[in-house]
Amino acid sequence: MKSKEDLFNLIQSMSKSEKRYFTLDAQKSGRRYSKYLVLFQAINEMEEYDEEKLQKKFGRRLPSDKSYLYESILRSMRDYRSSKSRAAQIKELALDARFLYERGLYEQSEERLTQAKQLARELDDQLALLEVTREQLNFVWTMKKKDYGATIEGLLEEKEGFIDNINEELKYLSLAYKLQMAKNDPELKQDEAALAAAFPEEWFREGNFPGSAHAQRRFLQSAAQYHDLIGDFDRANSLYFRMVEWWDQFPAIKEEEYVRYIADVFNLLHASYTQKKYQQFESLLRRIEEEKPGSYHDQRLIFKQLTNYKILYHINFGISEGSEALVRQVEEGMAQYKLNPVSQLIIAFNLTLLLFILGKFGLCQQWAEKVLRDYNRNVNNSDFRLATYLVSLLAAYDNSDIDRLDSGLRALQRSLKASAKEERSQFFSRSAYHVKLLSNAPPKQAKNILRDFEVNINAIRTAGQESIPLGLDELVLAWIKSQKEGKTMRAIVREAVGKAQG
Repeated sequence: MKSKEDLFNLIQSMSKSEKRYFTLDAQKSGRRYSKYLVLFQAINEMEEYDEEKLQKKFGRRLPSDKSYLYESILRSMRDYRSSKSRAAQIKELALDARFLYERGLYEQSEERLTQAKQLARELDDQLALLEVTREQLNFVWTMKKKDYGATIEGLLEEKEGFIDNINEELKYLSLAYKLQMAKNDPELKQDEAALAAAFPEEWFREGNFPGSAHAQRRFLQSAAQYHDLIGDFDRANSLYFRMVEWWDQFPAIKEEEYVRYIADVFNLLHASYTQKKYQQFESLLRRIEEEKPGSYHDQRLIFKQLTNYKILYHINFGISEGSEALVRQVEEGMAQYKLNPVSQLIIAFNLTLLLFILGKFGLCQQWAEKVLRDYNRNVNNSDFRLATYLVSLLAAYDNSDIDRLDSGLRALQRSLKASAKEERSQFFSRSAYHVKLLSNAPPKQAKNILRDFEVNINAIRTAGQESIPLGLDELVLAWIKSQKEGKTMRAIVREAVGKAQG
C-alpha cells in the first residue's frame, strides 16, 4: 500500500456479497484472523477515513495490521473471482499443471493443460495460449511419447501463430495510444503532411483486418481514432459501431471483459450524442437498458453512465414522458449503489435541471435541496452550488413561490460572496438582480426588464471575460425567451430541437 487510505478505498469498493465472502472466509481461518476482522469492520463502518481514530483503537501495530488485511482481502477476492472468471481459471489450471508435473503425475498435469488451453481459446487469449503451449512443449519433451517429434513440430507452429497474433494486437494497441496523443497535439492535427507521415492511411484499410479477435478490436479502435483525427466523423462512427458489434461475436470475451464492453458502448453513445445522431443514440440507450450485468460493480457502472445520458437526453429534447420513472430510477439507484460524491452530484444536479425544464417545480426544489444538502456538501464545488441556487431561484419565480424566491435570492447572494471564483460573479449577480426586479415589478414593466436581462447576459457572453459554467447562459437565455413569449421552458426546448432537426 502506498497511501494510508488504500485499504479504506479497497473496502469501500467491495460489494455486499464480496464483503460477506471475505468475512466468512476469515472466520473459517480461526482465531488468528479475528482481530483483522475487527479492523475490517471498523474501516467498513467509516464514511470518511480516520487514521487517528484507528490508531487509538489498534495501537502501534496498525500499519502492519492494515498491510496484512489488505493482502488477505486480495487473496480472498482471487478465490471469489476464480469461479466466475475464465482468465483466473486458466492461471489456476496452469499452476495446478506445474504442481502435478513436479510430483510426477504427468497425465493429470497434461489434462490440466488441455483444459487451460480450451478456456484460453474461448477468450482468444493469445498470451495465455502461448504460456500453455510452452508448458506443453516441456511436457512432451520430458515424456517423449511415440511420435513426440511431430507433436513438438505442431506445438512450435502454433507458438509462432500465437506470437504473430500478440504482435499484431500490440501493434494496433500502440497505434491507438499514439493516435490518442496526436488528438491533443494541435500543431500535428493542422499539418496534413506530418499527419500522413506519422499515420499512413493504408495502415487502416480493410485489407489489413487481423485474424485474431483482440487484434480485430484494436484495429477497429485505432482506425476509428484515425478517422476522428482527420475529421472523417461518419467513417469513425461506423468503426466505433463495429467495435460494439464485435463484442456480440465473442460472448465469452464479452462476459470476461464486461467493463471494456460497456466502455466501448458508452464511447459510441457519447459520440452519437455530440454528433447529433439521435436515432443511433436512442437505439444504444435501449441496448444498454436491456443489458443484464451479473456483478454489482457492472450494475453500478451502467446505472451511473446510463442515468446521466438518459437525463441529458430528456433535458435536450424536453421529454416529459417517462420522467417519473426516471426520478424513481435515480432515487433507487442512489440508495443501492455506492457512487463517488462527484458522480452523485452530477446526476442529482442534472435531474434538478430536467425537473425545472419540465415545469415540475415542487420536485425541482426538493432535488435542489438534496444537491445542496447531501451532494454538493461532500464535493464543495462552487459551480454546482451557484448553479443550483440559480435554478432553484428561477423555479421559485415560475411557481410564484414568494417565500422560496426571497430565501433563494439571499442564499445565492451569500454563496456569491463566499465563492472564491470572482470571474463567475457578474453572470450570477446580474441574474439575481434581474430576477429580483421581475419579482417586484408590475406586469407592464416585465418586458423591459427581460429585454435588459437578455442584453446583459449576451454582453457577458460576447465579452468572453467570464467563464459561465454548466451551460447556464443557454439555460437563462431560454428562460428569458419563455417569459417574453409566455411559453413553458419545455416548449422553448422543443422548438429549438425542431429548428435544429429541420
